[in-house]
Amino acid sequence: MRKGGGEKKNITPAQSAAPAIKSIDGPGQKPVDRPRDAALYVISRVPPEAGRPARAEVLLHQAFLIYSLDSRDRRLVTELVYGVIRNLVTLDYSLSFYINDPRKVQPEIRNILRLAAYQILYLDKIPPRAAVDEAVEQAKGLSGGKGTGAGGFVNAVLRNMLREPEKVKFPDPEKEPADYLSIKLSYPKWLVKRWTERFGFEGAKALMEAGNERPPLVVRANAPGTSREALAEIFGKAGIQTTPGRYAPDALVVRSHMPVTELPGYADGIFSVQDEAAQLVSTLVAAEPGEFVLDACAAPGGKSAHLSSISSRLTGSGQGAHIVSMDISLDKLAVLKENSLRLKAPNIFPVAADAAGKLPFRAGCFDRILLDAPCTALGIVRRRPEIKYARKPADIARMAQMQLSMLEDVSGLLKPGGVLVYSVCSTEPEEGEGVVEKFLSRHAEFTLDDPRPFLPGAARYLAINNLVRTFPIPHGTDGFFMARMTCR
Repeated sequence: MRKGGGEKKNITPAQSAAPAIKSIDGPGQKPVDRPRDAALYVISRVPPEAGRPARAEVLLHQAFLIYSLDSRDRRLVTELVYGVIRNLVTLDYSLSFYINDPRKVQPEIRNILRLAAYQILYLDKIPPRAAVDEAVEQAKGLSGGKGTGAGGFVNAVLRNMLREPEKVKFPDPEKEPADYLSIKLSYPKWLVKRWTERFGFEGAKALMEAGNERPPLVVRANAPGTSREALAEIFGKAGIQTTPGRYAPDALVVRSHMPVTELPGYADGIFSVQDEAAQLVSTLVAAEPGEFVLDACAAPGGKSAHLSSISSRLTGSGQGAHIVSMDISLDKLAVLKENSLRLKAPNIFPVAADAAGKLPFRAGCFDRILLDAPCTALGIVRRRPEIKYARKPADIARMAQMQLSMLEDVSGLLKPGGVLVYSVCSTEPEEGEGVVEKFLSRHAEFTLDDPRPFLPGAARYLAINNLVRTFPIPHGTDGFFMARMTCR
């Protein structure tokens, strides 16, 4: 963290790997960190060569603790980080036309080049030569300022990119469709082939383009205390533009770009950040006051809070269902508890346990169970673009097997007549339809419900064959699968 004199505290050697170049705004001004150094800190830890990529969102939070940046610079860092990650394959491919042997480029230099190339190829408001100059200074700052040779190399590569943009040749989309989509839209080829076989060339292309877009900020009005209309009015008075959600009755899409914590009413718990598709999951559970509900993989607690809100709204007294929020991670449960306090949901009870292990409950003790299972998360690529590079083909079958096992384990905790909702934020049928089909074939005591009576308005049209699927395109939501089952 930073103290008044600009001294950095508690920074590990790994955290200090990215160069910390300072700029001085004027006479007597204190040095401040440059935003591109914070961006470099993050992207150096996300690409495939970093091993198991960390979450960009978490790394950004770390970077903002380490580097002293104002709100405008933080927005720039966020744009650079997500822009580089979303377009990583395209950037590396484009840079390869200006480097004799890309395999010999050191990781630190490769990431500096990626950062500059993104600014040159994708951003209009940053002068290309300014991006080049910043990259050169970053390269020179490596190894305590001894990277003068690296600075010359970076300068040569980027200047050539500016002078000869026509050198970059992309594969022919008709002759090499998978290569074209993989390189042009920056997705691993195995996933391109998979989606092309499933959706066709144009369908896969549209899905990948949607996954590369900046996701909307969607918030849920925390009823019964706040309605969507009241929340929109509060935001409007602060000059924040919003539009109502398309499917979820409490959803509000925030059009103004600003940190969530700076939105009016955040500290007071009048809203929660939650995509519309995720909101629909809780509506399927339809928890009622006095019932015992298990949220089996609950952290960070968005759906638990929504379950509480839905059941409390039915009474108007704030006394809703009893939500047992289970998760394996103690750290995430701490965040869940913090969120439940902010959202004024006292009927949420965190429990540390593994949904894939021995469950600490007796059989038949819950009225309703939600299993929002761990998955490949390929439905939220637009929010977590690093997922594209972290996943492998074998992950889909592995995750599906684990999901089925979890579903069978938690199903034994349900009372006769109880409701079991299964959901995943994945686009892949093996993790959705495949899991539910196998589960029902093994458990004749469960039947698949028609979800439409429990879905609001336009969301009812999302149900096909009693299953619900959403996609970034055409629905504009995260990619989700959900199914509602009843135990006889």
